[in-house]
This record gives sequence, structure tokens and C-alpha cells, in this order.
Amino acid sequence: MDGSETGSGACLFLASTPLHTFFALGLMAGPMRQAPKHLWLIDQPPGARDYLAEALEQSTAIDVKVARCAALRGIASARAKLHEMSAEAARIAPATIAVGMDHRLEFYAALRGCPQASRLYIDDGLYSYLPHQHATAPWLEVLTNWRRSLKYGLPVERPALVGGSKAVQSGFVLLPGQVHAGLAGKSVRALQPEWFATDVVRRTCIRAAALAGFDAAGCAGLGLLMLLPHPRFLQSDPALKEQLARLVRSHTERGQTVALKSHPNAAQPAHQQLGLPEAPCIEVPARLPAEVLAPMLDKTVVVGTLTTALLSLSLLGHGLRVFRLPSAVATVSAFEAGAQRVYDAAGVQVFDAVQVA
Repeated sequence: MDGSETGSGACLFLASTPLHTFFALGLMAGPMRQAPKHLWLIDQPPGARDYLAEALEQSTAIDVKVARCAALRGIASARAKLHEMSAEAARIAPATIAVGMDHRLEFYAALRGCPQASRLYIDDGLYSYLPHQHATAPWLEVLTNWRRSLKYGLPVERPALVGGSKAVQSGFVLLPGQVHAGLAGKSVRALQPEWFATDVVRRTCIRAAALAGFDAAGCAGLGLLMLLPHPRFLQSDPALKEQLARLVRSHTERGQTVALKSHPNAAQPAHQQLGLPEAPCIEVPARLPAEVLAPMLDKTVVVGTLTTALLSLSLLGHGLRVFRLPSAVATVSAFEAGAQRVYDAAGVQVFDAVQVA
């Protein structure tokens, strides 16, 4: 798909997370570069900021209209807001509606307003390739869809597999050959590294980091970028927590600069999650996607476990050495085993301290 395929038809992006905004940014600089662009921020945590969206608002190189959709609370209020979204989508009349979370009510409100639009899935990370650990049974999915449709007054779906709704027709993901069954039968294409290597994407990423109070350009000399998993994994696996902390200490003791990046849902700073002093490490803001650093990193070692950023940095970064830590337990879960297969396909190597040194 190149820019000519989208023509002049507008594209409406619905982003639930900064990762969705990052992938949307690549599409805006790539196949959607000639299309009028709209970005709706939906399902945002209270007080949370999407720094990439803010940088896009300030950009003169990418013309995109950004809107922040109000939280849907209370049935009557939610119905009214969904009707407003449908009316706005009808006014925009997008040729394409792109979404990262296809169970969101806002997606179906936009479709109600513009049912003729093509519906595109934006990669949501590991759950594009692995069944969600708490996915519902098919019969319960049908019942849930029916009840939610009655409740909110519009046809909706809540697919057990993200991207697996009937509404989604096609998608852009990091690894098309590894998608789960909900996406496997659809036209799914690869996000291309050259879209994210453009000067406009680099400048937008630097600006986003600056808005978060972080100097992304100063990351060129990083020796190690440590990507922390969701806090629940650190809480349930003390051996993993100690393994990560030990790796950070070994790099700082050799005089290397280390940056720590928390999962966006983390309530504590990364160094506190690992039980480390703050001084030796750079803290990357949790709500800033690690991917925004990719244009600035050079020969940096990236290490993490059970995080989508390992995939995106390995496939979209330049000159990075990306590693995953082996599991510290003898028997891994089905989810972890599936994640290992996905990492193998992305070229994410198992960490070996001797090899990296």
C-alpha cells in the first residue's frame, strides 16, 4: 500500500495508548502522508498525557487535527457522547478509520457515522500475536456484544482477540506472519522501518520527549536501555526483578550510562520497582513510548522482557542490539512461550552477558 492507494480521502485514527499514536505517526509519514488526517484520543486515563499527540498538534510538517474524547461514564451520558462522535465522523467522512483497540465503543460510534469507511487495525503490541490471557469464550463474547449493543444503542463488538472483530477489515502490524487467528484471515501488512526513519518522525519524537521533560537527543551515548515489564510481572517473579537489577548494576559499575523505562501502567519510578538508587540511572518518562528514542539511539543495547517495545525497537530501530532476558522459572506459561516465539521471529535474541560484553 503506498500513498496513492489512500488518495485524498481523510483518515481518522483512534488511539487508546501512546503506542497507537506512535504507529499512527508512522502511517501519517508513510502511506497516509497525502490524506487529510484526524487523531482522536480515546479511553485515556485521568490526567494522562499523550506527548506524541501534543507534538503532532504543534507540528508544521504533519497536518493533523487532534481531538480528545471525553471519558464515557454513565449510560445516558455515554449514549449522548457516542452520538456526538457519530455526527463528527459523518462530518469528517473519512475514507479510512484506523483503531488500535477494536472493542472500544468510540470505534463503533465512528463507524455508525461513516459506515462506508474502510476499517484498519493498528498494531496493539503482543496481543496482536497472542491470545489475551483473559479472553472470553465465544458464546460469552456473543452474549456480551448483544447486551452492550442494547445498553449503548449502537451495534458493537467486544472481540476476544484484539483486532479480531468483524468490523476490522485489514491492518498494519510489525509481524504479519505471526498474527493470531483473529487477524490471520484479514489483509494484514507490515509497518515499514522507512516510515519511522523520516526527518519529520524524528523531529516529532524529539519534541514529544521534550514535552515530557526528557532530552531524547541526549540518548545517543546510552550503553543500556532497560525496558521493564508490567509491574505485576515484577511482583509475581522476584527472581526476574533481581535479574534486571543485577544487570543494571553491572553496567553502571563499568561506567556506562543506563536508562530505565517503566511500563506505562507503572505507579512507581523504574528504579524503585527494581530497588535501585536513583542517581546512576536516567529515567525515561513512563507515558513516553520507548519507540520515540529509536531515531536517537546508536549501538545501544536494549534489554527487556514481555514488552512490545522489544519488537518495535528490533524491527524499526537502526543499529540497535535488542535482547530479551530468559525466564528465571523452569516452567513458563503458555503466554510467555508464545511471546518467545514472537521475539524469535522479530530477531530479539536471548540475552547473554558474555556475548553483549
